[in-house]
Amino acid sequence: MNLLLAVLLTIPPVVMYHRVDAWSPNDSISQRLTISPTQFADELRDIHRIGLRTIGIDELVRDAQHEASPERAVLLTFDDGYSDQFDYAFPILQRYGDRAVFFINTGTIGTPRHLTWPEVETMAKAGMSIECHGVDHVDLGESNVAEQTYQIDRCVSELRAHLNESVLAFAYPSGDFDAETIGVEREAGVLFGFTTDPRFQTDARSPYQIARIRVVTGMDDAYFAARLEAARAFVSLTPSSVP
Repeated sequence: MNLLLAVLLTIPPVVMYHRVDAWSPNDSISQRLTISPTQFADELRDIHRIGLRTIGIDELVRDAQHEASPERAVLLTFDDGYSDQFDYAFPILQRYGDRAVFFINTGTIGTPRHLTWPEVETMAKAGMSIECHGVDHVDLGESNVAEQTYQIDRCVSELRAHLNESVLAFAYPSGDFDAETIGVEREAGVLFGFTTDPRFQTDARSPYQIARIRVVTGMDDAYFAARLEAARAFVSLTPSSVP
C-alpha cells in the first residue's frame, strides 16, 4: 500500500512489552522482560485512570492524514511474537476494550513458545495491529543492505499475504538501525520505525526513530503512570513525504 504523509505529525507515548505470563522464565533477561498478567491488568487500569485511550497503527496514520494529533492516546506495543501474548495479553486487552500493536518475527511463527498463524489472524480480526519485526531477530544496524532488504521485505509481504491488511510499522530488533534501514523501509511502504533504546535515536523528529517506554517485571504502578504522564509531552516530527 502506498501512502503519502506530508504533515506535521506528533507521536503519542509508546509503551513496549515483550512477555505477559503467569510463569517466570529461568534466565535473568527473560525474567526482567516477563510481567505477570496481574501487572499488565494493573497497567491497563492506570492507563484508563489517567484518561488515555489505546490506539493502533491505523489510527496513527488516519490522524496523520488529517493533520491531527492523536488526543489522549497511547500505543501499547509487543515484540517478538511470543505465544503468551495470545494466551494472556490478548484476553486482558479484550477485557478492558483496548488495542495493541504486535511486532512479529514471521520466521518464528508456529515454532515452540511463539504465535501460530491462526492466533495472529485471530488477533488481527479482533482489532489488534499486526506489524513487522523482521523475519528473524537480526540486528539491522550490523547487517548489509541485502540482509536488511530480506528481513524487511519478506516480513512485510508475509504478513500482508496472511492478513490481507496493510503493514505500516517496523520495530527494529535490539533497537538498532542505520540510514540504509530507513531507505529500505520507505521502499517497502513502511511509514513508522520503532526502536527500543533512545541511544539509537539520532533524530527525535523522524517517524523512523520512535523511542518507547520499556516495561519490566515488578515496575511500580506510580512509576509507570509517571512515565506515561511525562511522555505525553509529544515528540514533534518534521513534515515527511513517504512513498
